[in-house]
Amino acid sequence: MPSWRSASPIFPGFRACLKSSSTMKIIDVQWRSYRLPLLNSFTTAHGVMTAREGIIIQITTERGISGIGEIAPLPASGSSSPAGSAASRSLLPDLAARLHEKTLAEALDLLLAWSKKGTIGADLSRPPPVYLPAFASTLCGLEIALLDALGKTEGCGVSMLLSPVGTVPRAKVPVNAVIGASTTEAAIEAAREAMSNDFLCVKLKVGLGGSVREEIERVAAVRDAIGPAMHLRLDANEAWNLEQAIAILSQCVPYDIQYVEQPLKAHDLAGMRDLRRAVPIPIAVDEALHGLESAQLVLNNEAADILVIKPQLAGGLHAVQQIMQAAAERGVRSVITSAIETGIGVAAALHLAAASPAVTLGCGLATLHLLVDDLLVEGLPVREGFMTVPTGSGLGVTLDRKALDKYSLFLG
Repeated sequence: MPSWRSASPIFPGFRACLKSSSTMKIIDVQWRSYRLPLLNSFTTAHGVMTAREGIIIQITTERGISGIGEIAPLPASGSSSPAGSAASRSLLPDLAARLHEKTLAEALDLLLAWSKKGTIGADLSRPPPVYLPAFASTLCGLEIALLDALGKTEGCGVSMLLSPVGTVPRAKVPVNAVIGASTTEAAIEAAREAMSNDFLCVKLKVGLGGSVREEIERVAAVRDAIGPAMHLRLDANEAWNLEQAIAILSQCVPYDIQYVEQPLKAHDLAGMRDLRRAVPIPIAVDEALHGLESAQLVLNNEAADILVIKPQLAGGLHAVQQIMQAAAERGVRSVITSAIETGIGVAAALHLAAASPAVTLGCGLATLHLLVDDLLVEGLPVREGFMTVPTGSGLGVTLDRKALDKYSLFLG
């Protein structure tokens, strides 16, 4: 069986897998589903999101140490559809049974095997019985919980577990503000708020205008609102065709765009390559990424300068590190971003970013304010454009169980 401890040259050699974690067994796996409204509707070219669904999972060892994780498949087309969470819940009884009585190290090895084979079947030969996004998010949530438990066992943070040997994780990570306002006026107001909150970078959702002119005016207005010093990114969420993208982006060059994310359809890798050659603005992919295989396809087609990676879609933190390694070998940069999940998932992504020397651009983790509650006791505040990594063992955050009770779907 492939080993989680040595599967990737940039992974830490599982340095924290010491005596206690190698013998301590899992005795219980529990989960609760949640549905959290957004404070305000969030608009992208895919549609309008008004709520977020997911699952909080808890893995407990025989010594009473528990790890918390989050499973949050991203809804399709910007909806709040429960299909992804329902599919993940269908996986969990079988997964829980397979993890029972395994050590933390053995459980992590199992996750690696399942992710490589794309199945949880006993013979690892059949495809998963649900669509892939739910499978990837389920593996991600389980891995987060296992790493949280492991960090608590060994008395270190998850970022230390994930750091390459010989490196020290960062204490804080730069993050961008995200603007998903439907109108240009609202986008300007949000941009000014981000500036007043000392963000160093803004990501503006585009692909919402009815014409090339309207798209350019939206970008120009936000650049004017934030001034020349702040970084400005665009995220089109697959809204344009190649002709539109060239027409819009060629006129956005004066606005000093750090990069534009997923301007074309995820499957149009040839178009993305042509766009890279046609305009000087760096091109990033997001929706085109679903795991290592899709990342390698993007890289082989020379379709991106930057990979924007969501751990929930990639299949977990280890999967993201594999993707980043493949990208670095091609001279392609990586950004880690949330899937608008709660504080448990965001904390895990934050630890991953802090542990990754290759991640130098601001990450898309400042999204907790979009939800009515982050399900954390402590919170993960953003100060002067940076998010501080919790210093406690494991994830270093505490699940707010009263808030989870309030927003629980009571489905399992």
